[in-house]
Amino acid sequence: MHFIGIFASNVVFQNIRKHIMKMLKRNNLEFININASNIENMRNITFETIVLSNQINMSTPQKDFVNQICNHCKYVIINSDICTGTQIVPDKMVNCITYGLNQKSTITISSIQNDKAIIYLQRNIKNIEENEMEMGEISINLKEYEQVSIEDLLAIFSIYFIYKQEND
Repeated sequence: MHFIGIFASNVVFQNIRKHIMKMLKRNNLEFININASNIENMRNITFETIVLSNQINMSTPQKDFVNQICNHCKYVIINSDICTGTQIVPDKMVNCITYGLNQKSTITISSIQNDKAIIYLQRNIKNIEENEMEMGEISINLKEYEQVSIEDLLAIFSIYFIYKQEND
């Protein structure tokens, strides 16, 4: 089972989860929404991936715990357009993937037209099966993601690139 922890509002979490489940043909993904009120309940869960999609407004002990969680997972996905509210310094063994509308993000959007966007993977990354995902672009139909913001769309594709299998 692959545990994916997502720091997001409930609406954003549900959108991300719904689209990932539709895109990937995996039945071994478990999504958990993490926030300040339930962070203490996460002590016994070993996350494979953490997604920091919004600001983390927590106490110092909670922020320290977030750092601890991030340093024990395989991937940390960070929205680089926001301040996370904590200094996440992933361990060297953690793959850090950033997304956002800036030129330094690992995953960004290179163009947006009426009903079409081009998601751009700017650096090679290794997916969960240790296969190299080569940099490049993927064209998507925005009508399939009508209730999803651009930032959330980038979070969706960040998870997608990590967990994509050859038959997806």
